[in-house]
Amino acid sequence: MRPLINTKQVKRCSATLMLLVLLAPQIGYSITDKKEVLIQADYMKFDLDTGSSTYRGNVSIIQGTIKLTGEKVIITRKNNEIIDIKVDGNPAHYLQDENTENKVHAISQHMKFTASTNRLVLTVDASLEQSSQTVVSQRIVYDTQNKIIIAGKNGDPKNSGQSGDRVNITLTPKKESPNKPSLENQ
Repeated sequence: MRPLINTKQVKRCSATLMLLVLLAPQIGYSITDKKEVLIQADYMKFDLDTGSSTYRGNVSIIQGTIKLTGEKVIITRKNNEIIDIKVDGNPAHYLQDENTENKVHAISQHMKFTASTNRLVLTVDASLEQSSQTVVSQRIVYDTQNKIIIAGKNGDPKNSGQSGDRVNITLTPKKESPNKPSLENQ
């Protein structure tokens, strides 16, 4: 007579259930809106007491049209809400609205997104490309909600003039349509 309960199946179900319990707090929490957050990594550590989690190895975080990638990511949460996301990479990347004319692509060695202010702070070899402009600096603050870029060392005269502290901006003119005559042809 076979036993009613298969111990191998019970062990597998228990392991699956434990994994879901550990991962469930990481899935479905918003960064700035109520869309689910999908995370992939080679390694994950979740602290049940603090709610913080660490991800390592080719980390990818996707929420709607936003994608963050890096080698190490730390997510801090409180009351089941994301407080901030710290990304380290070589470099780390931020991509928003990739397939639209509003595309934003940011690169830096370190990034910190603070949910309460919707601000992404890029530090060390930072660049941000948005529409027809590129900003390069050692520190860039990007307001993801209002689409405002602030770069440099906050106007501190003690830091100005040092190598790498300058902000470099490239403005690209809009391309003329082939049907529109240019001023040179008139």
